[in-house]
Amino acid sequence: MSDYLNYLKESTDTVRSKRNLTQIIIIAVYLLIWAFSMIVFWFFTGGSDAMGYSLMFLWILLPVTTFILSVVIGKNKLFGKWKWLLTLFFGIMYMLAEYGTFKAANSIAFDRLNAPELGMVLSGAIISAIGILTGLLFNRKRLGHDKDE
Repeated sequence: MSDYLNYLKESTDTVRSKRNLTQIIIIAVYLLIWAFSMIVFWFFTGGSDAMGYSLMFLWILLPVTTFILSVVIGKNKLFGKWKWLLTLFFGIMYMLAEYGTFKAANSIAFDRLNAPELGMVLSGAIISAIGILTGLLFNRKRLGHDKDE
């Protein structure tokens, strides 16, 4: 009996450590893409690249990354009840992407401090919440089909 309990404990520990690693990877992937977008803005764009940068990073790459990672979070039921707090994290990071690029450049150019746009937090949080709900619904539908078979 003792061997079986040890096996269960090791098995549970393995699952828990893989779950923790997956959670860390998800956050790291987002932060790397976010940091990449900041580096591209400050080191590889000029004044004429603003529209292209905005479309590529603020309208496509960051929202799509947020949505896909949120779907993975919802589908795999990662972060437990804290997953809904992650919507706020994604929203704040989305706002900081715009604030750390265009607002900061504007502040430097005109020597005045611009306030962050808090509506961007709501936009990022909504994208993330839709992604988490999509993942949860996908998981529920998948589990529902498994019961029918």
